[in-house]
Amino acid sequence: MKGSCFCGACEFELTGKIGPVGKCHCSKCRKVSGTGSNAVLWAAPEAVTWVKGEQESKQYTKASGWGTVFCQHCGSPLPAMNNEKTMWFVPAGLLDEDPGAGVMGHIWTSAKPSWDIIGDDAPQFEENA
Repeated sequence: MKGSCFCGACEFELTGKIGPVGKCHCSKCRKVSGTGSNAVLWAAPEAVTWVKGEQESKQYTKASGWGTVFCQHCGSPLPAMNNEKTMWFVPAGLLDEDPGAGVMGHIWTSAKPSWDIIGDDAPQFEENA
């Protein structure tokens, strides 16, 4: 399965088993996604291969250690490895086709804005699950 940023400068491929979508409604995830939640898939370290543009990515990290990776040209969020280097967080909206994965759950629903309506029956957690 392939994915790309908005301008096409960054492309990647996912191989192997792809996890379900997790949606986080915390204020940091809303800021980096520009919407009510950040929808990501989890993938094993060997499951993400950059086709082109990995060098076009930039990272911003807050003093707390929380950060985001994005395309330096169009600003699209990009896949990012967690701090322990055990999994990738892949923004679901970057995929060029439907992964066929459902939503496994919603976290930080206590921070969800009133205009963000959850329309599925996935488990909801007021804080991080």
